[in-house]
Amino acid sequence: MTNGDKLNMFGQRDIFPMTLHFVVLVLSILLVSANLTLGQETHFKGSYDSRTADLVIQGSIYELNGEYGKALNAFNEALIYEPNSASIAYSVAKNYVLLAKLDPALKMLTKSIQLDSTFVDSRRLRATIYHRKGELSRAEEEYRQILEIDPGHVESRMALGAIYLSQKKNEAAAEQYAALVDLGQATNEIFFQLGNLYFQMKDYTRATKTFRHYITEYPDLEQGYIAIGAVMLAEGDTTGAIAWYKKTYDENGDFGAVRQELVNSYIATGDWQSAINLYRQLIDSDTTDVVAIMRLGDLYFTKGDTTEAVRVFSSLTKSNPKEWRGYYKLAQIYFNEGKLSQSIPYFEKTVELNDSQPDPWFRLGLAYQQDGRLEEAEENYRKAQKLAPLHPITNFYLGNLLFQRGETREAIQFLLKSVEGAPDNPVTLSTLAAAYGAIDNFDKSEEFYLRALEHDPENPTILNNYSYALAEKGERLQEALEMVEKAVGAEPDNGSFLDTIGWIYFKMQDFDKALHYIKRSVELRDDSAEVMEHLGDVYKQLGDMDLALQYWQKARTLEPERESVLLKLGIN
Repeated sequence: MTNGDKLNMFGQRDIFPMTLHFVVLVLSILLVSANLTLGQETHFKGSYDSRTADLVIQGSIYELNGEYGKALNAFNEALIYEPNSASIAYSVAKNYVLLAKLDPALKMLTKSIQLDSTFVDSRRLRATIYHRKGELSRAEEEYRQILEIDPGHVESRMALGAIYLSQKKNEAAAEQYAALVDLGQATNEIFFQLGNLYFQMKDYTRATKTFRHYITEYPDLEQGYIAIGAVMLAEGDTTGAIAWYKKTYDENGDFGAVRQELVNSYIATGDWQSAINLYRQLIDSDTTDVVAIMRLGDLYFTKGDTTEAVRVFSSLTKSNPKEWRGYYKLAQIYFNEGKLSQSIPYFEKTVELNDSQPDPWFRLGLAYQQDGRLEEAEENYRKAQKLAPLHPITNFYLGNLLFQRGETREAIQFLLKSVEGAPDNPVTLSTLAAAYGAIDNFDKSEEFYLRALEHDPENPTILNNYSYALAEKGERLQEALEMVEKAVGAEPDNGSFLDTIGWIYFKMQDFDKALHYIKRSVELRDDSAEVMEHLGDVYKQLGDMDLALQYWQKARTLEPERESVLLKLGIN
């Protein structure tokens, strides 16, 4: 299902999404179905002289062969000899449409309707063109005119229903779909959509009546039974919904979706044991039902009984040693509990059994990263990214890891892909901004910091990082100070934020305040070479070279190859 799919109350794709894309298809069907012969009274009324008849026959043959220009010429010539023929005027208009010339088509359709206001084909084509052009009020009026002529015209009722849905006129749409049901012309989808519309309007009486009618027409489709239960839940009758789902499931044991709704209803009322019993009964009747076993384990996990969940999934791995999902569930449980040494072997077994799924590779990479095994983390992130090249989370974690490891230019490529997939994620945007700053591309860095702040203007980490970037450039220091003050106000004991505000004061040459904040930062994060270096820089400006050298040396101890510190210590 795509991001654009609309889901109705039952988790299903709406039959008529609120777009007009279907019009092109309707137009094509209309034209294909209207291939003309002299014997079709609907299109060519009356008798013609031999000259006109020959031209109409020629035009029809050309049209059937896809030679629409020649067909247009033949029908236009025929219209010269029969200027009062609504059907020939319609054929001229139809071939204009087939040549994608809608304006002359509309003029000719207007002529056809003036000649015969009851000629439905011309009104139908004109309505479809209006619909395609987005002129919905005109299309609506045309479809209504058709229904006055032919109340049973199915296409017009369907089109009107779609127009009303796009305008969120649910009552009017429901009127059209109800008419189709009464005419016996409603498809399964339209029938269900009618009930869904009543549900959305909170007209639960008509919704229930429609869905009960639906299950008599389509007794083998679960969605009608689920819908009736959903109406009961919406009315606050949880007990009634549970009884309905239970009765339905007892009578239709293969209705898996109904069973899941019954389980969900049990869980909503806190009746975990009844939910568990459902799946236990299913497993007792078929001990090889892996799906039921998986759902039973998931139930225990959701309930918070991880011990029983582990038992269920462990049992699955023993009875089905090649079933990767059992190992994967165990890996996730142990990972969520912070037991990396137990989760990693299960993740490794998962990808050994199934190397085609990106998510286990990604989660194995995450476990490796949290365990400090960065090279293995990178390797697994890359495998996940190869399987899902556009996945924003995988691209972010891989890009962020590469950035942390100093591979900034490659990191930027993955972070950009992450932004493509999730353009509004402030964390990704600010990380990308920091990466651009690390390669001295300050214009790009600022661009992405500003985008990040658009989506999360009070985020203390983004405010801190952006203000530090400005301080490094020595630009707009007052603005930087105001941002980092917000960050420090939000997290007063954040050593990174305290270092930033101290460094901004350093850049503003207020060395006493710089000393105050950076000393506090050192107290909170004495493992940062950067903060140690900053404190040494402050002492230098205050004239205390002994302390300056002492803190630069501490910075060197923490990061032996830090070039800026080596330079200050006079080490080549």
